[in-house]
Amino acid sequence: MKIVCIGQSTLDICMPLDQPITENVKFRVYDKVEAAGGPSTNASILLGKWGEDVTLYSRLGNDIYATQIIECLDRAQVKHLSIPCVDFETPISVILTSKANGNRTIFNCPGRIDPTDYSVEGQYDLFLSDGHEPEVAHRFLDQHPSIVSILDAGGYRQPTVELAKRVTWLVTSEDFAEGYSGINIDINDEATWRTVFNKLHELNPHPIVTLGDQGCLYEEEGIIHHLPAFKAKAIDTNGAGDLFHGAFVYGLAHHLPLREILILASMTSSISVTRRTGETKIPLLQEVLDRLIQVKGSNIV
Repeated sequence: MKIVCIGQSTLDICMPLDQPITENVKFRVYDKVEAAGGPSTNASILLGKWGEDVTLYSRLGNDIYATQIIECLDRAQVKHLSIPCVDFETPISVILTSKANGNRTIFNCPGRIDPTDYSVEGQYDLFLSDGHEPEVAHRFLDQHPSIVSILDAGGYRQPTVELAKRVTWLVTSEDFAEGYSGINIDINDEATWRTVFNKLHELNPHPIVTLGDQGCLYEEEGIIHHLPAFKAKAIDTNGAGDLFHGAFVYGLAHHLPLREILILASMTSSISVTRRTGETKIPLLQEVLDRLIQVKGSNIV
């Protein structure tokens, strides 16, 4: 299958810290890592490493950051086509991760995103959007209304809400789901699950809500299920959601049942948080499959 991803590319500059962030303090960091980032970019790199035919459309400037990102994409055999832009600086994200629990704080410089009339050419079987190029995504859906499409709905923003109405699968973060519904999800209170899903159904018939280390919520035959996360000692949670979406797309491409897709995506995300940001953070497909065999007797699988 041919997969197209449309969204943001950034250069992630990741710095692990062994103490809380406080003002007017100088921190020394000895193991800084620079790597390609951005939701659709990370997902496309995973898909490329897993042997899929994947093309990424994103904006890049004419600078050293873009060169580093292209090198990462090339190594994963991801085809990249630039969305035309003038005087554009490649986005960068400075990511501070806690060595204590792996949680991250992100400072994103997205660059100036000017309106564009650019249209994506070519025929594809699956489409992933991260909501960062809504004009291009809407234009692509206008041209390919029957394509199987997935939205990685991270932050709760109105352009993302509008895209959610048009895609086949709405795979949202907890932030987006709670922001749109106005309901805090309590993993121990199934009534909150139903209320949130009822609201999300206003946007899309197939919502899935990711909950970080609490797993995810999904619906089959009108029943909402909770899939717990696989246990992992997190050292860096950056990009885990992006890789969840990439594995979700892989599962759709291979016609897996929904629960199996989510188990595959959950294990992928679980492995990733045990590694520092960088290309080695993305597990190989065989690593994920081998780990699933090891836990075959668990109540998740």
